[in-house]
Amino acid sequence: MPCRRADSQASGAPGAYGASLIAEPFKRTFWTLSAWQDKESLYTYARTEPHRSIMTGPRSTSKDSTFTFWQVPAAGLPLDRTEARRRLAEQRTSDA
Repeated sequence: MPCRRADSQASGAPGAYGASLIAEPFKRTFWTLSAWQDKESLYTYARTEPHRSIMTGPRSTSKDSTFTFWQVPAAGLPLDRTEARRRLAEQRTSDA
């Protein structure tokens, strides 16, 4: 499964502190939560195979993706999904 390959890739990528994935393939929804040393580390991972082909391939699910970033002190990691969802909801409210 392509998502598992990208998830495994993220776990060992330079600059990655951690990554998790919740996949809802029948809804074509994929939630990722990851922590990176810096944005450049994240972008390097995103441009590297297999992630690059998964996101740009013929069956790409990323065309309607939304990305958001937060800075969290290392002592604040890991950030759990409840906190991530709270931050997303707060961001959507402030963007509206």
